[in-house]
Amino acid sequence: MSKYIDKIISSRQNQAPSPDSLSSSAFSNWLETSKQRLRVLTYPSGYEADHTCYDGHAFYIASGQIEIKHDEEVSKWSQGDAFIIPDGIPHLLINPFNEDAKVIVVDHG
Repeated sequence: MSKYIDKIISSRQNQAPSPDSLSSSAFSNWLETSKQRLRVLTYPSGYEADHTCYDGHAFYIASGQIEIKHDEEVSKWSQGDAFIIPDGIPHLLINPFNEDAKVIVVDHG
């Protein structure tokens, strides 16, 4: 057995998502160290963020679609799309579509 295996922080596919503490009405599996955070989020159909975020994130759309609102501009993102929003760029996440969206989000720990 590797001497490093006990240092790995993991979430397995059979671990049920729980309500996300940063995005009300979303569900997530959350992994975090003092420097890194990875969340696998499920944004249900009809989801709209309860706040505008100014922290940067890297996004990968694993399934479904979302929209990101930047001021008055809206961009649509679909399964397989990836993008990074830098710190200091205000944004709001919305899922106005009929299906849930599963999104992998990486940000600061």
